[in-house]
Amino acid sequence: MDKFIPRQEGYQKFLEWREKLNKAEDEYSQEQGFNALFDKAVKTACEGDAILQDVVAYYYKRGVGRRLYEDYQKYIHWEILSASAGNEFAIEKLQFFLGYAYDQVVAHPEFPKIKYYNGIDENNYIYIIGQKLCEQLVEDLNIDAVALARTKDEYLPYRPEYFRDFRRAIDMALPVVIEQMKNNRRT
Repeated sequence: MDKFIPRQEGYQKFLEWREKLNKAEDEYSQEQGFNALFDKAVKTACEGDAILQDVVAYYYKRGVGRRLYEDYQKYIHWEILSASAGNEFAIEKLQFFLGYAYDQVVAHPEFPKIKYYNGIDENNYIYIIGQKLCEQLVEDLNIDAVALARTKDEYLPYRPEYFRDFRRAIDMALPVVIEQMKNNRRT
């Protein structure tokens, strides 16, 4: 994809939506309350808005009382979708999970070629490599926003096996991404 939403733009819109949703947590009417506003955010996220995908991820990570369950799997999947669409702020949030994969790409014997072919420098390598990894994860894990939105909400807080599953998915995606990046000739 190689199109990015600048970090500051993603961050500002994220903060605006978070403020609206946090205020709406106290509202109980269907038109103005959290549920209605969150449903609107999910709908827009399903239409491909990478920043709202990040907002939806945030709320699945934290949960909202009895209105929205904490769901670590949904959190990760929404965050990966956002990062795959080039949201630099989302990519930064996934650094903890993707950090070792960045190291593997940079340590690859053909990194000078990868770097040249993909326009990588010290200021953008996290974003370029992160987006490519997340694009592959979306494909490998069959992550689809509409299907994700239709999935029944459940209380699924973080558990170590979720991290291990995610790490295995990264391990599978990494060689594919490296191969793609080695052959990505810029025109």
